Amino acid sequence: MSMITIPGYYEQEPENNTFQDVIIDVTHRCNMSCKNCYIPNREIPDMDMEKMLEAISKFPKRTMIRIIGAEPTMRKDLAEMISRIKQTGNRCTLLTNGLRLANDKYVKKLKQHGLRHCYLSMNGADNDDWYEQIDELRCATKKVQALTNLKHNKFIIDTGTIIVKGVNDEVLGSMLHLFQKLGIENVMARLKNVGDIGRSMQDQDNYTMDELIDLASKQTGLSVDYINEWRHKPIYQNTEPEIDSFIFPMKQEQAERKLLHKSGIWFKIANWKGDEGQSIPLRNNKRRGRLTPEFKVAPFFEHVKMNEGGY
Repeated sequence: MSMITIPGYYEQEPENNTFQDVIIDVTHRCNMSCKNCYIPNREIPDMDMEKMLEAISKFPKRTMIRIIGAEPTMRKDLAEMISRIKQTGNRCTLLTNGLRLANDKYVKKLKQHGLRHCYLSMNGADNDDWYEQIDELRCATKKVQALTNLKHNKFIIDTGTIIVKGVNDEVLGSMLHLFQKLGIENVMARLKNVGDIGRSMQDQDNYTMDELIDLASKQTGLSVDYINEWRHKPIYQNTEPEIDSFIFPMKQEQAERKLLHKSGIWFKIANWKGDEGQSIPLRNNKRRGRLTPEFKVAPFFEHVKMNEGGY
């Protein structure tokens, strides 16, 4: 494990947590081997659920718990975990590769235990060749079925897509076509370039933010000027604009923040590389935290980078 010193890194006791979102890596096991996974170490034991629940129950205010892995659906007690997280008074969302969500009974089980919001990784839309090159698995059929099941069970849906230059450059257009085909009218489609944490594609020629905006313009039919109007607007109410990410709606009339996931198709573009060559965007440290192995809370990106290749 490499230990990297990050300026300004800090940790908080749970009762002093100031992060609005806390990411919890509940397992390091996975049923995929994606090239850009930020936690490639599969030997670390699953997080102790009781200690995790004890920690988040101490948070001084209601917090969004992002349940993540490697792949959280590898845990047999995931449904129980969701229910018990909700019992602490916190909210939760599931970040998953979606392979198990291709089973509709499993999706229904998660919903019965209180899950309402799911973030589905879809680096290849419905294209097996793209998945094979980025995620090392031809899994388009299961990904599309997972998305279908989430839609039919009325989940709040986010999709996440890494755009790799020369591989899945046309993926945004494919995602829009897929949403139309499946009748998905309300979704947040998150797009980002290749970062350099974990098993990242270090030698990959990367997109800049301006190039990502140009891609989005060409594949959505929206003008570059329209997209750029949103670039310096805050993502969340009562916050400052973020340096390397922003959101914009497919239609201007969707712009009521209170109805973000209920008002059509939205996009989020994130520059995980940084146009000036910096390693990762260490910009979300006031909003996005990570529960550490010692059950303290630290800034997410900084903690990942400090423990690169390990936890």
